[in-house]
Amino acid sequence: MQVCLVTTAFPRWPGDGDGAFVGELARTLTRHDVRVRVVAAHSPGLLVYEKIGNIEIVRPRYWWPERLELLRREAGGLPIFWKKYRLARIQILSFFLIHSITTTIYARSCDIIHAHWTLSAGAACLGRWIHRRPVLATVQGSDVLEVPRHPIGAWLTYIVLSASDRITALTNALKERVIKLGIKPEKIIVVPNGVDTAKFFPVEDKYRDNLILFVGSLIPIKGVRYLLEAMPEVLRSFPEYRLVIVGDGPEAGALKRRANELGISNNVEFLGFQSQDRVRTLMQRARVLVLPSLQEGMGVVLVEAMACGTPVVASRVDGILDVVTPDVGVLVPSADPKRLAEGIQAILADPIRWKEYSRNARARAVESYSWDHIAIKFIEVYESLL
Repeated sequence: MQVCLVTTAFPRWPGDGDGAFVGELARTLTRHDVRVRVVAAHSPGLLVYEKIGNIEIVRPRYWWPERLELLRREAGGLPIFWKKYRLARIQILSFFLIHSITTTIYARSCDIIHAHWTLSAGAACLGRWIHRRPVLATVQGSDVLEVPRHPIGAWLTYIVLSASDRITALTNALKERVIKLGIKPEKIIVVPNGVDTAKFFPVEDKYRDNLILFVGSLIPIKGVRYLLEAMPEVLRSFPEYRLVIVGDGPEAGALKRRANELGISNNVEFLGFQSQDRVRTLMQRARVLVLPSLQEGMGVVLVEAMACGTPVVASRVDGILDVVTPDVGVLVPSADPKRLAEGIQAILADPIRWKEYSRNARARAVESYSWDHIAIKFIEVYESLL
C-alpha cells in the first residue's frame, strides 16, 4: 500500500517541531510496510524534492522570491498568518492552487490520500476527478475550531468534509464540532495523534528540577497570559520554582512585558523555539507541564509530557478532556489564574500524589498514544476505504 500524506505542516529539518506529529506518523507507517509520499508546504531554504529514509517529500514553492514565503515562517498556524499578514492572504490562494496541482499529480501513483487539516483535504478533493483516489481527512483543531467561526469558512469546511470519503478527528470534542457542521456521525472516526514512547520516557526523580513548563505557540488561544498571572501566587508557596516557556509567536513581546509588570521576570525564562530533543529533556526535568489553552484540538504536548512521566495541569476545554484523566493531572477552568495556581500548587505540594500522577501518566501514554498503536488504527481506516 502507498499513501500520499498531504499537509500544510511537516518537519523542515531533523528535530523540527513543525508538524512533528505528521512526520512521526509517516515514519511509523513505513515501519508497518506502508510506502509514504508527502506533499507539504515549502519554506525558504528547503529543497523542493527530497527523500529522507523511505519517505519521499515534495514541497513546491508557492511564491517568488522564495524569501517572501510567509505561511510557515512562524509558529501559530495558517489562521494566525491570515490575520497578521495581508500578503499571507494572497499567498494562501497561491499555495492552495499549487498544493492542489501537486497533490493531484503525485497522488495518482498512490492508493489513498491522507490529508491533514481541511485546507489539504480541499486540495485533495479538488483534483479527485483526475487522481480518482479515496480521500481521508484528518481534522487537527484550528480547521474546525477557528475557520468555521466565519460563515464562509464554515461553508467551505462543510463542502470539503462532505467531499472527503472518511474523516478522522483527534478527539471526541473535534468530532462533535464536525457533526455540528452537518457531517454525518458515522463518517467520523476518533484517532488521536501519538507520541514516540521510546523517545519520550521518564528519568529518575533525582534529575527533576524545580521547573514548571509550558510548550506551545505564543498566541492568544494558548492562554499563556493566564499562566503568568497565576505565577505570583504559585511563587508565594514555592519561591524556588521557575517557569520555563518554550515556543515563539506574535505574543512573545507582550508576554515578556507582562512578566515584568507582575514582578516575576527573575522566575520566568523565555527560551523561544527549541528542537524536539531539547523539549523532551525539559519535559523530563520538569515537575509539571501546564497547558492553559482557551481552546485546544488535543494538545500533543500533554501526551509527550505524560510519556515522560510528568504530571500535567490543563484547561478543562475541548480535546484536552479526552487526554487528561483524573489520575494523570489536574483540569481547571480556562482563563482563571487563581484556579490555575491552585492546580499547580496541588501537584507540587504532594510528593506522593505527584508520584502516582507520574506513574499513571506514563502508563496512559504507552497504552493509548504510542505511534505504533495509532498507525495500526490508520492502516485499518486505509484498508476500509480501499
